[in-house]
Amino acid sequence: MEFIDYAYYALYWVERAVILGIVIAAVWGAIQVAVTRDDAFMVIDRSKQNWLLILGGAGLAALFLGLLLPQPMTIAWIAAAVVVGVYWQDIRPAVRDVLDNSSDW
Repeated sequence: MEFIDYAYYALYWVERAVILGIVIAAVWGAIQVAVTRDDAFMVIDRSKQNWLLILGGAGLAALFLGLLLPQPMTIAWIAAAVVVGVYWQDIRPAVRDVLDNSSDW
C-alpha cells in the first residue's frame, strides 16, 4: 500500500471516532435532560421535551447515518455535532446555573 492509502485509512477511522464521540455526547446529554427538573428549562425559556427529542434525534442520526453506513452521510453527523454542541455550550450551562442558584433563597 502506498502512503496515500494509509492516509485515507487513518482518516476513515478518525472520522468514525469523531462520529462515535458525537453519539456518546448526544446520548449523555439526552440522559441529563431526562433527569433534570422541568422548571429549570422553563426558567431559561426552553422546553425539556424539545431538547430531549432534539438530542435523541441527533444521536440516532449520527449513529445510523454516520456510523453504521459503509459510506457515512457527512451532512447528518455534522448537523448532529452542531446540535450537540449547542446543547453542551449553551443550554447545559444555563440549566446548571439555574440549578446551582435555586437554593440561594
